[in-house]
Amino acid sequence: MPPVRPVVPAGSPGAASPRPKQPNKHDELRLLINSRHPIIAVETPEEDRVEALLADVAMDLGVGLYEWSVTTGLAKAHGAPLYNTDSPEQAVANIALIQGDGIFLLKDFARYCDNDKICRRLRDLAEKFRAVRRSIVLTAAKMELPADLEAEVMPFQLGLPEAEDLLPGVMQVLSDMNREQRIPMTLNPEAMRQLAQNLVGLPQEEALRALRKSVLERGKADAGLLDAVLETKREALRTEGLIETVRRDASFLDVAGLRHLRDWIAKRKNALTPEGRRFGLVPPKGVLITGVQGCGKSLAARAVAGEWGFELARLDAGALYDKYVGESERHLHKALELAQRLAPLVLWIDEIEKAFASAGSSGDADAGLSQRLLATLLTWMQDRESGVFLAATSNNIRVLPPEMLRKGRFDEIFFVDLPNTEVRVALFALHLKKRGRDAAGFDLARLGEASEGFSGAEIEQLIVAGLYTAFSAKLQLTTEILLAEMQSTQPLSVTRAEEVQSIRDWAKTRAVPAD
Repeated sequence: MPPVRPVVPAGSPGAASPRPKQPNKHDELRLLINSRHPIIAVETPEEDRVEALLADVAMDLGVGLYEWSVTTGLAKAHGAPLYNTDSPEQAVANIALIQGDGIFLLKDFARYCDNDKICRRLRDLAEKFRAVRRSIVLTAAKMELPADLEAEVMPFQLGLPEAEDLLPGVMQVLSDMNREQRIPMTLNPEAMRQLAQNLVGLPQEEALRALRKSVLERGKADAGLLDAVLETKREALRTEGLIETVRRDASFLDVAGLRHLRDWIAKRKNALTPEGRRFGLVPPKGVLITGVQGCGKSLAARAVAGEWGFELARLDAGALYDKYVGESERHLHKALELAQRLAPLVLWIDEIEKAFASAGSSGDADAGLSQRLLATLLTWMQDRESGVFLAATSNNIRVLPPEMLRKGRFDEIFFVDLPNTEVRVALFALHLKKRGRDAAGFDLARLGEASEGFSGAEIEQLIVAGLYTAFSAKLQLTTEILLAEMQSTQPLSVTRAEEVQSIRDWAKTRAVPAD
């Protein structure tokens, strides 16, 4: 049975804050049925939500709701099943005999539509239903329909529940746990709403399970529960293999240099404030950060989330590819929909060229898959709502298709070069401090001068190697040990000098220097 939703009177302490009037899922589904769409397909694992939504729509329209599953047969909602209707073919035959308007929910029915007779019966019903307010709703966790039937079917995107959808269930769970298990609850109405917001991105039942788990682990429902459910949600989303939510563990305090990028991010933060929006500032869409390997591109992308206080999620481009036709595009659609649900969010795509480089070629290498994925991403970048900031990094931007690089896709393309002397000094100080060393005890100016051509990652590894050397010799880390490590190391700017220079030449006229 669908979960019981407590009624929250408008204006009461537990009521969700009002939102601008916009079409909701109830209105969208009601419109489809009123528009005489004979067959509607809903691909979702949340069968209870579909059932509850259809019950509301049927009541609103004043029509009957019938439900079918292979285990129970066909029955009017909350009524006894009709005799001998558990077979799919008999169920469709009985629907044809039922008089009057109605909605018919057929659960997991798509798997039976490959049968020629069942497919034909559905098409016959679709032809008759066009003139009346009768709709068949097919639902399944994964929907695959035969080509003959697809033309008759209108897909309906249920999507994931929003915060206001989750709020009644959150309140019910906390109330039940307080009453049945004597778990103390000290959350005020505003914290309740934030708790529901923190669970957005999960299906309803999974969100409520995550809430129960977090409450049981803590033994109380207090302010600390807000962060606890975020961590539980991160664990749940990791199993999806599409988007991995990442703990915000960086800001520009952890980044040396990149002055222009820092200033750009600080200015765009103003567009996220009410004052900035009233002034007419448009929320930023995203940046593409390219440059020499090891110079802090990924750290800079992650630091944006820390600066703005946004959630951070990483899109694993490799997880998008699937051996089955159409599945890769489906994966990307789901990932981007999830990102929008998690807003405000920084969506980080590391080494974006690994996913979309082939889209710039004829498409023969992967039968056009990269081009289809690129088209999906570009459409989303163009049409998405505000709230998701795309931070992409690339080590070889020249292989990306030109459609991705044109103005309007990203707000700006930044180039991260090898650090200059001043930045290298700051990098030594930063990494020494991270490893519990007092930077004042080192000749930072000498280290900065001697490390010409070293990237930030290489400077960090110099310190790591120096610590090993010092520990083996039973000494403290010193400037001399670090200089000796430098002498035995060849940086990337030397071993791949032509490649590094080529990247720098490309960026001179095509990107904004990050520093």
